[in-house]
Amino acid sequence: MKRIPYILITLLSLTNVDAQQGLPFYNHYLVSDRMLINPSYAGQDPNVISIAGTHRNQWDDLPESPSTQTVSAHGIVADRLALGLQFFNDRNGAVSMTGFGLNAAYHIPINDRYDDEDPNVFSFGVGASNVSQRFDYSKIIVEDPSDPALQQDRYSTFFANLGLSFKYAGFFGGVSVLDIPLTQNINYVNNIEPLPTWYYFNFGYKWYVSDGIAFEPSLVYNLNSSSERHLDINFMTHLGFGDNNQGVDIGIGYKQGMDSQNSNPLFISPILKFKVGSLKAGVSYDIGLSDYQVDGRKNGMLFSLGFDLQNPLGERFSY
Repeated sequence: MKRIPYILITLLSLTNVDAQQGLPFYNHYLVSDRMLINPSYAGQDPNVISIAGTHRNQWDDLPESPSTQTVSAHGIVADRLALGLQFFNDRNGAVSMTGFGLNAAYHIPINDRYDDEDPNVFSFGVGASNVSQRFDYSKIIVEDPSDPALQQDRYSTFFANLGLSFKYAGFFGGVSVLDIPLTQNINYVNNIEPLPTWYYFNFGYKWYVSDGIAFEPSLVYNLNSSSERHLDINFMTHLGFGDNNQGVDIGIGYKQGMDSQNSNPLFISPILKFKVGSLKAGVSYDIGLSDYQVDGRKNGMLFSLGFDLQNPLGERFSY
């Protein structure tokens, strides 16, 4: 096989960095929508139809740096049954990925409500998704365009996703298995390796310290079938006004990479969110902590914008 120039190797290395953390939108869950990492969160608030979109740049001032967009929507459609949709688009230099997913969740109430806004509920969900990847060879310089390694530029795979979650007496948690391949799964990582299956475990507590003020510490641990592991430590403060979770949320997230040899800090993210009426928005700024960098650039920005619309079926099918 003839030599492919260094520029191609560099681009593929960038793809590997992002792919090790799963599909590029998984980090959006805290600012946007937890359904992105667990299908059982679809419609967990029976009173609203949740719609959210996100935009993230991985390195904020680097041309052609990884850029990801998502759109998600979900809500109750029948007694205890919710449906959800999600779409994503990702561009990373010469590599682009698009995908969509359909989720269904069933919610079982547990005893009485803990308070007026958070139902005590056990949920389980299933989902199916499709991921397509395209490599644009016109953006790179190769020595031999007829090289067999450069002849196939598109891949598409269907995946299954499973999840369980609960909310009870202020505690919340969940387990999910994402990206279980249903069809041929090749060439997504470094253009030669399959996309790994991911396992997510999350747990937290919402502590109402006074009227309109709540603290919410949480942990998210995830690992994949390629032995990659990450730990997220998050802390949010909710300053509420009105009903339906209106208010301002201020917090911070910390992501740690782990393997059998050592642990590596990846980034720390200040987070700001607000909800007024049905409008909700959020922003986080990822401050890179790892040794890996591109021309000294490590930081990234995530924006989220959405609506919590009144669900006409919510009152009828409230838990």
